[in-house]
Amino acid sequence: MPRLPRQLEPLARMLTYMLCHRPDEFGLVLSNEGFAPLNQVHQALVAEPGWGFVRRRHLEEVVALSLPPRFEVVAEQISGLSPGPARLRRPPGELPPALLYLAIPPKAHERVWEEGLKPSPGQELALARRPDLALKLGRRRAPEPVLVTIQARVAAVAGINFQGYGEELFLAPALRREFLQLPTPLQGKERSRPEPAPRPRPIPGGLILDLPQILQGPSKFQSKVKREPAWKSGTRALRRKRRGGGPGG
Repeated sequence: MPRLPRQLEPLARMLTYMLCHRPDEFGLVLSNEGFAPLNQVHQALVAEPGWGFVRRRHLEEVVALSLPPRFEVVAEQISGLSPGPARLRRPPGELPPALLYLAIPPKAHERVWEEGLKPSPGQELALARRPDLALKLGRRRAPEPVLVTIQARVAAVAGINFQGYGEELFLAPALRREFLQLPTPLQGKERSRPEPAPRPRPIPGGLILDLPQILQGPSKFQSKVKREPAWKSGTRALRRKRRGGGPGG
């Protein structure tokens, strides 16, 4: 029977730590049955220093070859079996710290500014105690996320239920705009309006030529002026010569 290769043993230990001990440290929130989406676990893993080489097939190999079984995968969800999935949820209604943090993709900036924070259907907002952790988690979705500061203590006093999850996270339902602090988003016109090209500075003693106008050819006024035929100018010159006369004339 195939066994787990030695080079995959560190990966198995890391997955055990993520799923059975400290999922909150990686921004993972397990279901009541102890499962987390496999793609989220993979994203969290490759974001850690030294683990960027891991591919999805490595996770599948660890699950399939671990003896005794350490993990279970069901419908794209993974759970730790040894020593068992972490149970980190505390009773709801816990008073949170004064401030909590969440980093959002720039494309969601305007929507959050107008409507507040809303979790995906069937999920909760995972808010970090520290801004650096929030930004770290936000960079999984966008290279330059926007940091949102939540007035958590004010929201709790107003009736919002927060639930502690491990040491690093608090879970919450939708949060109204009044509890959020975030930068003012740029309006669409301001983002799309190109900056005007700077006009060239004149050189002392020189001229600035308007090349596009020159290349367009003569102006309408110039095009209306008719040029005199060559035979007329030649006849006029001959008359002037005769009128002036010559020697002995």
